[in-house]
Amino acid sequence: MVREWIEHALEVTEFRVAGVAANAAEGVELAVRRNPALILVDYRLPDRAGTELVRELRLRGVGSPAVVMTANPERGLNETARDAGAQATVLKTGRVESLLVPLRAVSRGEQAFDGRHPERKSRRGALSPRERAVLSLVAAGKTNPEIALALGISAETVKTLMQRVFRKLGTRRRAEAVSTAHGLGLL
Repeated sequence: MVREWIEHALEVTEFRVAGVAANAAEGVELAVRRNPALILVDYRLPDRAGTELVRELRLRGVGSPAVVMTANPERGLNETARDAGAQATVLKTGRVESLLVPLRAVSRGEQAFDGRHPERKSRRGALSPRERAVLSLVAAGKTNPEIALALGISAETVKTLMQRVFRKLGTRRRAEAVSTAHGLGLL
């Protein structure tokens, strides 16, 4: 429904829809193939966070400006989006103009991060030694059962510790937590 609203809203602007994807995997394939002038990506995709999609596109050499949109203010979204390589964030408010402002800004080479997303609080030193140990093993590519075995704890405890890490770092996925922790000098 949102994709259709956006397509309809853009019909009467200078922007043209070059393609639409239902998830991150389709979005990566489409962007790599078409190399669009601008990428608008939802933060909450069925298969991963939109910021992870932007990060993957950057790794694959797609330099198109990216705007990450979300329905509600998200703590730390501006920082996460910027770290992933996006140039703007926008809230889905229902007003076409609120979408056009960041699209036009990034088209001019500017950044436009929505100020309604609360900043991520400083997290330096916020992880306990056990949370850091778990996250270090996650960064090494270990699974929860492997981490549990290495640290002599249960897999359920690993899961609980990772949930705490996500909350403290303002992230939702393992790769995003590792990337954020690296950026903050926690790993």
